[in-house]
Amino acid sequence: MSAAFGVFGRRAAGGQRATTQRRANRSPQMHQTSNAMLSTSEAGAAARAPSQGPVAPAERIAALDILRGFALLGILVLNIESFSGPSALHDVPIGVAKPAFVGWHAPLDLAIFAIKWLFFEGKMRTLFSILYGAGIVLMTSRLEARGPSGKAADIFCRRNQWLLLFGVIHGTLIWQGDILSQYALIALLVAFPFRNVSAPRLIVVGLVIGVLGGTIGVSRAMDIPQALKAERLRDEGAAALADGRAPSPEQRTALEAEAKAKAAAPANLQRSITQGRGPYLQSVASRASGYLGFVTMLFRSGWILEVAGSMLLGMGLFKSGFLTGAKSRATYLKTALIGYGVAAPIVLTGVAMVAAERFTVASVMRWIYQPYALQIFAGAIANASIVLLVVKSGWFRGATAALANVGRTAFSNYILTSLLCQFLFAWGPWKLYGALEYHQQIYVILGVWTVNLIASALWLRAFTQGPLEWIWRSLVYWRRQPIRRSA
Repeated sequence: MSAAFGVFGRRAAGGQRATTQRRANRSPQMHQTSNAMLSTSEAGAAARAPSQGPVAPAERIAALDILRGFALLGILVLNIESFSGPSALHDVPIGVAKPAFVGWHAPLDLAIFAIKWLFFEGKMRTLFSILYGAGIVLMTSRLEARGPSGKAADIFCRRNQWLLLFGVIHGTLIWQGDILSQYALIALLVAFPFRNVSAPRLIVVGLVIGVLGGTIGVSRAMDIPQALKAERLRDEGAAALADGRAPSPEQRTALEAEAKAKAAAPANLQRSITQGRGPYLQSVASRASGYLGFVTMLFRSGWILEVAGSMLLGMGLFKSGFLTGAKSRATYLKTALIGYGVAAPIVLTGVAMVAAERFTVASVMRWIYQPYALQIFAGAIANASIVLLVVKSGWFRGATAALANVGRTAFSNYILTSLLCQFLFAWGPWKLYGALEYHQQIYVILGVWTVNLIASALWLRAFTQGPLEWIWRSLVYWRRQPIRRSA
């Protein structure tokens, strides 16, 4: 595979030097700003680098680190639902061990649900994918400025091959909801060949692929047409029975299927809880099977196009200077207003309608998941715009510095989060899997965030990168990389 990408990346010898010089001259990471938090790179740093190698600390772009830390922490707000217990529907508390939206905490649950879906669901994952796409352009442009593009392609390929392996290990041995393997595959198969496409084209193509592909993929993955058809048949069958008429065979089948599913739900739920709290070694096989099924579903349904579109969009936004803070504060404010202007009506209307229809599966499919892809892209860009506006304005410097620390150690923190949650809910002595109320998940989120923020700050006092980042880079370059800070 390395050889194939090396061939793809080569240019004719006569034009290579001019091409790489032009690419270095227009690369967004060379942009100088009045705010030191936006970019810690120096003009021409990549072009002056003596050899192929990892990004030096002086070359890092702080705005990207801050965004990455923000997205990494935000992803847990939704992933916590998979860590904490079984559910009948992705990121919607239906069929959970502790019923949501009932009892004294029903208004609190509904408020948390609305906030999650307005600001976090899909948006943090999409922003993380956007930033991975930005990193592809950043890394390849720097590598190609330092030497032949074939060598850069080889390093890029090795980097993502190792990430794929890390993702498989994470998905099978720790948590089946891994995203690293998806990133590696899309980076190798889709994103890399587009690295030299212009920013406007990348942005348009990324949005089209992400929104359209994501919409079709979600529909296929969740079988939305079948869910809506089943609801219609059940309603018609129930109406027929109420009128004293015999339901049609299709209507009767739908009614019987619903009754059978409701009868089996309690036992299935308890079985899932028992399995989730079981010994680690006993759960490896089911976790590996779940991970394989998850990845297969993403590709077979086409939902993976959402990730591909996000990466291409990120490549374009980076090239345009948007993600590095090169745009004006007015631009970021307007972009945020437009993004939330698209996402908020979709999400809030959906939440209201689903609540009015008592959170049936069909209502969630109709109001929440049919317009899913459009609102997550709009919301992700809006979230990024707000963070960049804060950074560019110099507000909350302590908070942005803390987020940057998490962003610089994002790989390590991603795995650390999985380990902490699995130990808390499944592997440790507490066995909280399926034991928390919906609103109680917030306490765990805040606790894990605290560990992420403190551990990142303490680690980076002594080291230049996270422990897993160091292992990853050492494997990519096949030599031990420096990690300790110089005195």
